[in-house]
Amino acid sequence: MARRQVFAGKRRVFLFGDINSGVAQRVVQELLEHADADPGQPIDLLINSTGGDVEAACAIINGMHGIPCKVNTTCMGFAQSAACIILMAGTGVRSAFENSVLLIHRMVWDTPPEDDGSEYLPPPDAKYVQLCRRLENSYLGRFLRHDAAWAEKRIPTALDLSTDDALRHGVIDGVIFLDRD
Repeated sequence: MARRQVFAGKRRVFLFGDINSGVAQRVVQELLEHADADPGQPIDLLINSTGGDVEAACAIINGMHGIPCKVNTTCMGFAQSAACIILMAGTGVRSAFENSVLLIHRMVWDTPPEDDGSEYLPPPDAKYVQLCRRLENSYLGRFLRHDAAWAEKRIPTALDLSTDDALRHGVIDGVIFLDRD
């Protein structure tokens, strides 16, 4: 990818740390404010997160897709779990710095993980699992430029990605290389 100036504009929104309802509210509010100020100019969403709440991530994704501006998403270190879905849902250029760590995993499982002695909530009911899987496969298929059936077959329980892997799978459109001078 040709080098672009990631930090050149002033229309930046930061998504760092745990993704929760408070963070989602702030991110969506900032996206809407930038869109109201100038609907023709792109917004840069800079991401460094290991993920968080699925519901909060969905709100951010819907916020990005509900405004007229292109939203460029850039992974600045980590984009894992819900953060990776947000990264690939960008409506503009989707990129990651060359040393980024990306991870996609399934939102829900039919059975709980191995009992490690920690407190664990019981597995969600079958209807909730089915709804989440449908949403997840729809997102993964759409944002990876395939369909939901492709995502159901091709995306395993977890997929650790280097930037090269992410580029090959269509998670990002390009890699930002560090200066080597």
